[in-house]
Amino acid sequence: MKSVIVSVVLYRHSLEKVLPTINSILSSDVVKRLILVDNSDCQWARKMGDPRVVYVKSSSNQGYGHGHNQAINKFAAESDYYLVCNPDVEFSSDVLKKLIEVAEQCPAGLFMPAISNADGSRQEVCRLLPTPLDSFVRRLLPAAARWTSKNYLLQNADFSCTFFAPSLSGCFMFFRKEALLALKGFDERYFMYFEDVDLSRRAAEQFGAVYVGGVSILHHFEQSSYKNNRMFFLHIKSACQYFLKWGWFFDPGRRRLNKICLEGLPVKQ
Repeated sequence: MKSVIVSVVLYRHSLEKVLPTINSILSSDVVKRLILVDNSDCQWARKMGDPRVVYVKSSSNQGYGHGHNQAINKFAAESDYYLVCNPDVEFSSDVLKKLIEVAEQCPAGLFMPAISNADGSRQEVCRLLPTPLDSFVRRLLPAAARWTSKNYLLQNADFSCTFFAPSLSGCFMFFRKEALLALKGFDERYFMYFEDVDLSRRAAEQFGAVYVGGVSILHHFEQSSYKNNRMFFLHIKSACQYFLKWGWFFDPGRRRLNKICLEGLPVKQ
């Protein structure tokens, strides 16, 4: 049986908040280990009863990617697949097996299922790689976001299908182990936000990144950067870091990967 190692990064989370995620993960018999990386002081995480749970106290709080990298660097080589998971998701016990079945038939390195809100609506987190216009207009002028949204958010796609997509959400990133190790995990220059776009882009470029229709999880999405000034600042800072790294307006890689996605996109009828 193929095995999966999962990492979840904690920051001032209560057990009550994270328990649905932990139960979802441990309900799957393909999970070899669940690594709880503590970026703050979640003492309850030291005392989990399941022998598959490993507690890792972060060396310091250097962000989401740094937290996951500590687990990736230490444990990823021990499994066939690796799941980067948020502490605010829930899913059925067969989800990881279904993703393994897809991955065994597809050579891509990164997979993401459909992500749903609590009301059953689809979260628009399977996207093209962003342009500065996509990122800043949507964040700073949400009323004008419809001008940039249609292609960027793949609104014409048939999301019941499986297809290549260059930007997949960091809330649930299912990696082939060899791909994740070759990519060396997250770029730790991003404290929070855009680290998933960056990693997904690199995975898409080197191994392929695939949205998997027919498999779904629930994500309790808080959009904290819309409610908290510090998170807003971090969002803008990370966006600038991303475009400084990959290019603001001249970015041939973005154009090429987005074109591959749009040309192969299954269109809803």
